Amino acid sequence: MFSSINYLVLVSITAKGIFATSNQCKSTPQDLCWPLAKEWQQLNASVDGQLIASHPIAQSCYPGAFANAPECSLISSLWRSIPFQINSPIGYPQPFDLPCPPINASAGEVPRGTYHVAAGINFARLHNIRLVIRDTGHDFLGRSTGFGSLQIWIRYLRAGIVFHDKFVQPGSSWQGSAVTIGGGYEWKDVYDEAAKRKLIVVGGVSSTVGCIGGWMQGGGHGPPSHKYGLGSDQVLEARVVLANGSLVTTSPTQFPDLFFAIRGGGPSSYGVVVEATVKAWPTAPLVRQTLLMVAQTLQARSEFLSALKDIYAGVPLVAKNHWSGYGDWMASTAATFYSHSWINFDLGLQDAQAAFAPIADKLLARNNTQLFITVNYTSYATYADFYDATYHSEGATGDLIQVASRFLDVESLGPAQQGSLNTLEVHGAPFGAIRHDNSAANPAWRRAALVAQITNEKEASLKALAPNTGSYGNRLAEIKARSA
Repeated sequence: MFSSINYLVLVSITAKGIFATSNQCKSTPQDLCWPLAKEWQQLNASVDGQLIASHPIAQSCYPGAFANAPECSLISSLWRSIPFQINSPIGYPQPFDLPCPPINASAGEVPRGTYHVAAGINFARLHNIRLVIRDTGHDFLGRSTGFGSLQIWIRYLRAGIVFHDKFVQPGSSWQGSAVTIGGGYEWKDVYDEAAKRKLIVVGGVSSTVGCIGGWMQGGGHGPPSHKYGLGSDQVLEARVVLANGSLVTTSPTQFPDLFFAIRGGGPSSYGVVVEATVKAWPTAPLVRQTLLMVAQTLQARSEFLSALKDIYAGVPLVAKNHWSGYGDWMASTAATFYSHSWINFDLGLQDAQAAFAPIADKLLARNNTQLFITVNYTSYATYADFYDATYHSEGATGDLIQVASRFLDVESLGPAQQGSLNTLEVHGAPFGAIRHDNSAANPAWRRAALVAQITNEKEASLKALAPNTGSYGNRLAEIKARSA
């Protein structure tokens, strides 16, 4: 169970007794047309023996032939570790609702190079098997695992990270540096290499998110996105294995429709991306601001919500002045607080402080016995210095909440919108000028001042607040998908 796996993986995942089968649906292990053992063996031989038998991660914790108390104790201690979840083909590294280990998932299968990917795709098509694609598995919807599926796991398809001092191609106006990410690397791998070259690559906040999988293909945002654009905007070229098993290179002039589609049009929809070349920007100094607001008593909640409204109403102005970043808040009997970490690439310390003053002045005027409020600023010489100090270490997984997502435009955040007070437990990421660059990403990105995540109980209030925008597909939980 704990053996190291150093290759790209195809995994067959089954979970008996969960869904009914249908002749109109994909084949399942209960169907007579499900591949025989010898057919799986033939696929295994065609991919050079790279077969993984995928078993429930925590099977040692359940009664039966695999019960093992010491192993169960070890797994329990690691269960909320993101690296631990990533290292299993059926691990779930970024759910907000992981109350118990997965059970009754069954056995599997493998590839190691792009021709292995093609073999897996062709096998799934021939046998009418559901095909899913997994990089690191950071997906609230769990789309990288699936009942009765053949999984292509690109995490261990790694052909190197190659930087180009200048990357020029037909059909593109880009004249700067670039990096070719050859397979299932995590952003921390690319960030570390970019830092050595004093470059910025737009990637995810989480260092363990995969670079060229669902994050990129679903739009993808990170700390530098306000200045440099979405993750999908960064793609200059990609190599993709199509549904017919062929490998193509896509760019503005080669398969342009495919190039448009994989740049924000949705993950796992158009092919298996096995390599992508993305923009690399010269590093730059920046100013970071941290804000913490805590309600001192339960009776202070009304004052807290009023102050929170000032923050949201002020977002369009401060975003226009180049502030962007991430924040979250909650109001409960246990704690009521708001915190954020925002950055500004374009202004020096004094100008950055002045740009945030419209919000800061209102907040600090409330800094009394009901609310405790602090605002701090830090200057960093490079983006790498900021990221290492702020995000490079990874937190735990498995918080027991559900989230939905909504783009909030300037109109939804104006002073007249009292609905702001009803959007409880919002986790926001305010952006400004997300650039448009031949991308299939939701057009609402281009006019969103803020991207809000909210617990499902208050999802309707977000829709009412911003009825003409939409949601960020990479930040949808299952309940949102069912009700969308």
